[in-house]
Amino acid sequence: MPTLRERPIPVFRLYGETAEATVPSFVHAERIGTSAALHDWEIAPHRHGALTQGLVVTSGHGALSLDASREEFSAPWLVWVPSGVVHAFSFRPGTDGVVLSLADDFLAAVLDPDAEAARLRVTAEATFSGRPGSPEEIDLDLARLVETLMREAAGALPGAASAVAALVKLLVVGVMRTRAARSITEPAALARADLHRRFRRLVEAHLREGWPVARFAAALGVSPDRLHAACTEAVRRSPQGILHDRLMLEAKRSLVYTTLPVSKVAFDLGFNDPAYFSRFFAARAGLSPASFRRASRGGET
Repeated sequence: MPTLRERPIPVFRLYGETAEATVPSFVHAERIGTSAALHDWEIAPHRHGALTQGLVVTSGHGALSLDASREEFSAPWLVWVPSGVVHAFSFRPGTDGVVLSLADDFLAAVLDPDAEAARLRVTAEATFSGRPGSPEEIDLDLARLVETLMREAAGALPGAASAVAALVKLLVVGVMRTRAARSITEPAALARADLHRRFRRLVEAHLREGWPVARFAAALGVSPDRLHAACTEAVRRSPQGILHDRLMLEAKRSLVYTTLPVSKVAFDLGFNDPAYFSRFFAARAGLSPASFRRASRGGET
């Protein structure tokens, strides 16, 4: 019988529901306590394969884990978790707010036709956790917005689907303003932001295949220099840096949440030589993969 950590990191639709149950254009909103109370207010590490989640905590407090980081929070608090990000929550009993779950295809349908599509997509694909600020600072009262979204997502009112689409766009705009995202308005900048977004999607699709940056650039129909300019403008990271960051993140996930041998982790991530993978990892983490695993588990062996 495999232990818990020998199993893959669970991928759910909603927490505890199999990912295979996800349906196109899925939208769901509920009070935080609806699911959290069923699990003693402890939501174990998991991720969603094709769902982005937003939480607006209106009262109470707790702790949030996003991949390798952990922070405490107290209301009012906003959490935005794109699909694929490992996350966990420990809520104080009675904590209130709304959790919104959005299928990625629904987000794309809502955001992509917008004139500010690239800017909004960059926001929707970024992880954010922090105090949302006052309505005066962001021009949107996110707590009231998600309450309205929860009501419309039930689908009982005429025009609910259109209302949900409009409210979701407002929510993403609110997240963008809260994050004080840098303005991207000129056409050339929009094109570079879109190129960065497409590169990130391609990285997700081919992460484990060992592609060099030049191959990503060729698949995107641009030169490596153009791809470099787009990525450094969008996130101040080179394509190679983004690719290595993503490999490191997935390596840490496997080391923390599974008991796969280091050699298997290396092969799964497209490294032909486990020794090279160990050097790659240690150069960036300051620890060997085995030492990182032990440290992440409080020294357990």
